[in-house]
Amino acid sequence: MKLTLSMMLVAAGILLVPLSFAQTQAPDPTPAEDSQAQPRAATQSVAAADGRLAGMMPAGMTQDAVCAGFKSLGDCSAALHISRNLNIPFADLRDRVASGQSLAVAVHALQPSADTDKEVHRAEAQAREDLKPGG
Repeated sequence: MKLTLSMMLVAAGILLVPLSFAQTQAPDPTPAEDSQAQPRAATQSVAAADGRLAGMMPAGMTQDAVCAGFKSLGDCSAALHISRNLNIPFADLRDRVASGQSLAVAVHALQPSADTDKEVHRAEAQAREDLKPGG
């Protein structure tokens, strides 16, 4: 009887340990989005990216108009690079991404012969470079 009771207590302890760790985990360090204020680094990145993206944007369009429908400036920049790298009309790419397709799915639909994964990774790396402060 004592052995059964001891084993039940040990099993209960083992089952409760993960619960105690789940309650003591640190909160998510990412701040809540505030539409009224942009972090300083993000503001610098946007300013730095303006010049680098300007050469790829369709003539006569502002960055806000070009990037409308994208979740972030980085996504917009990657799409601009893919458009230029693969000679895909940017408007077609933007329309597909804005309607919910991933960049990879949109690229594959518009240029099936492209190595989609390679081209998306290449464009994302180029976009990260665009968004580096002072880069």
